[in-house]
Amino acid sequence: MQILTPKQKIVLQAIKDFFSENGTMPTVREIQEQSSRLGLKLKSLRSFFIYLNELEAKGYIERTSEDRGITLKGVTSESFVDVPVFGMASAGAATMFADQYIEGYLKVSKRIVSPQAKSRVFAIQISGTSMNKARINGKTIQNGDFILVDTSWKHYDNGDKVLVAIDGMATVKTYRTVDGKNIVLMPESTDTKHKPIFLTDEDNFVINGKVIDVLKINQ
Repeated sequence: MQILTPKQKIVLQAIKDFFSENGTMPTVREIQEQSSRLGLKLKSLRSFFIYLNELEAKGYIERTSEDRGITLKGVTSESFVDVPVFGMASAGAATMFADQYIEGYLKVSKRIVSPQAKSRVFAIQISGTSMNKARINGKTIQNGDFILVDTSWKHYDNGDKVLVAIDGMATVKTYRTVDGKNIVLMPESTDTKHKPIFLTDEDNFVINGKVIDVLKINQ
């Protein structure tokens, strides 16, 4: 591979950093934002298209016409784990049926899900806005995002983000306990229409696991 200029190195590092943090490749605008954090502050998106062309010409990336169509050279399938996707969950009222069938797989960086954790982690897509102020690893939970759920958690602390099936319906909320026994599932939203869900031992619900990360697909 050919030697990179200092600015080209920053753009390449921005792509790598975004992928490591989010498990998906960045858009050009996200490359611009990540590069700015690394010290390369350019207002023109066109400049970053030029840098991407240069990185491709020098053999560091490959590009396609698809959305987020960037592939890092040297990043093989061994760098990923396949995480199963189980349908959708509501970030609102518990209105989505909990899906027991795998709809597909997401390729996720091993920096996000280790091979040892693979068997206990699954993904589910978010529908709704009741958690759009909640943050997981610095990322909000927006409509259309995928969340990663770790099923190994058996005890939950106040403030944990959890996936809960209530009467067969799936929802994502912030966990709270009132008295160590009764549970309140709290929204964290810019929309005041979303209300808490109160649960007792007599209700038909299962906490499926703790939300450990968010994968930004639709930005």
